[in-house]
Amino acid sequence: MSIALVITDRTTDLLVQSLKNLQPDLSIQAWPNIKKPEAVSLAVLWQQPPGILKQFKNLKAVTSFGAGIDFILIDPSLPKNIPVLRIVTKDLKQQMTQYVLAHILNDYRNLKLYKQQQSHNKWMVHELPKKTTIGFLGLGEIGCFVAKQCQALGFNVVAYTQQSSYKKIPCFHEEEGFKKVMQVSDYIVCLLPLTVETIGILDYKALSYCQKQPMLIQAGRGQQLIEVDLLKALEVGLIKHAVLDVFNTEPLPNEHEFWNREDITISPHNAARSDIEQTAKEILGHYHYLNV
Repeated sequence: MSIALVITDRTTDLLVQSLKNLQPDLSIQAWPNIKKPEAVSLAVLWQQPPGILKQFKNLKAVTSFGAGIDFILIDPSLPKNIPVLRIVTKDLKQQMTQYVLAHILNDYRNLKLYKQQQSHNKWMVHELPKKTTIGFLGLGEIGCFVAKQCQALGFNVVAYTQQSSYKKIPCFHEEEGFKKVMQVSDYIVCLLPLTVETIGILDYKALSYCQKQPMLIQAGRGQQLIEVDLLKALEVGLIKHAVLDVFNTEPLPNEHEFWNREDITISPHNAARSDIEQTAKEILGHYHYLNV
């Protein structure tokens, strides 16, 4: 049996070495050099070529290289009735927490404002709000971890979820629940998976629910945000600032309007990237579970 690494946007040399360090006799085939597809029982996927899964006749499961699986589920060559797994490492959750809190704290603690004051020799204290609410759209494994860290720092946290409830995090559901979270939040963090229901969920109607001119942090999937609607919401003051890590087209085209706006912060889809060694352990765990 063999593991196939079908990861097309980066070199997999370090991942292969980490897997070999953990299990020297492990058979690994890395795209595009897959010479024995019939031996593959687990395929690790990221931006896989369309139709490639057809060649793996003895496939027992597939796993995403990261937390998202939407690109796997829409692959027409995905065999029916096999497990679709994901990899969510401790490092991935911590990095997403760092990303979200870096942007929230920079704004909440007025760091940019104090830097501006420094350039003018201006000594002025700005009091912090007594109650600040962070609203999460999506509360999966990563979202729940991030939300708990926000709570630990004293922020009020609420969440919009499909159905799950968490004892220490108030959760709201359906359209009314979504509207409630948008209305009460000073910061909105989108960590939703991409599904039929979440495509275009952040449109002008959704952004018009906002009542507190929140900062929007979008680290879910690019297709969830209607970009022209965000620009309109910024222009009329529904949103004070948008932090965007994912986009409809990646890399973001050079001519895109987002690049030149002071009220938009762009990062190149790097909010959270898993540690290679932790990822290797997760892959091996999936592999051995399937091949017991």
